[in-house]
Amino acid sequence: MRDWVRFLALVLLLLVACGGDEAATAVSQTGTPEIPLTLPEGFTAEVVVTGLSRPTQFVWGADGRLWVAQLFEGESDEAGQVIAVDLATGEQEVLLEGLNKPTGIAVLDSAVWIATEDQLLRAALDDELKPQTPQIILSNMPNNGRSNGTLTISPDGRLIYETSGRRSGNQASAGSGMLWALDPAQPDNPMVLATGLKNAYAHVFDGNGRLWITEIGDGAVTGADFEGQPPEELNLVINGASYGWPQCFGSQEPALNRDGTPEICAETEPPVTLFPPQSTPTSIVVAPWDESVLLVALWLRQEVTAVQIQQDGDGRFTGTNTPFITGIANPQHLLPTPDGALLVSDYR
Repeated sequence: MRDWVRFLALVLLLLVACGGDEAATAVSQTGTPEIPLTLPEGFTAEVVVTGLSRPTQFVWGADGRLWVAQLFEGESDEAGQVIAVDLATGEQEVLLEGLNKPTGIAVLDSAVWIATEDQLLRAALDDELKPQTPQIILSNMPNNGRSNGTLTISPDGRLIYETSGRRSGNQASAGSGMLWALDPAQPDNPMVLATGLKNAYAHVFDGNGRLWITEIGDGAVTGADFEGQPPEELNLVINGASYGWPQCFGSQEPALNRDGTPEICAETEPPVTLFPPQSTPTSIVVAPWDESVLLVALWLRQEVTAVQIQQDGDGRFTGTNTPFITGIANPQHLLPTPDGALLVSDYR
């Protein structure tokens, strides 16, 4: 088996197999085992692209290739890129470079949109579907000094993004902890969808138009029977709802060290399910083979988790979590393919 170090930042193609035993490895296109993975029975994996450099989000580009945002060098080196990858050949082409922490990318309104540390950029596509010099659409966006996560396109053609921001004492700083929807026709007037969110980097719409998001915990909290890092969350977005940050954590529990009270937290929207503290959910998709299952990349937990969604008699959604893929160093982003498979990137 090849040295693990040679496989920094991979994209894996996961295929639905027709039965068979549990697949224990991802294999290259030559059939040589590369990475020890654990997959459910009936699934196999293969390496389809190597040589990426800290990939963040990737989408299907306007030219049919995979367009990948990547940091390329150190996180603070402002050397980020958008590259196009031909999955058939592995050939890569740099489309844009010199970007500051590009973590979100979307193709919308004849342009590629990019979320960087504190800006939202738009690069118009020319007649050859190549992005031109990016223009700043939003600047000085609240951030945590790192990034504002991924970009998602809504069914009605709006751009969904989050401004994670910071705390001012025990309150969210201005513009922080918010989920937004931007109409490309009116980019200067984005609409707030929800508040009280922290590090809600990943979002996805299901086939019924429901918007699901993940949330990463923010520092140690003290509750009535808890002290330490809070659990991470999966939430269903309800327009206008507050999700509690920074006064509440977990299942509407008051953060006593942040002036949280039972009364404040009772007015917040509860999570659908919780992930262990410091799991770091960075991506979420609907499973191509089961629309009732959401797949979530847990970056620090080194796994992709399957969340089976149920709805109780009161119409409230809950989720049951089961490990789906384990053995990935840092699963960063997930993307279904047109033929019903799944692409998974490994940041490391």
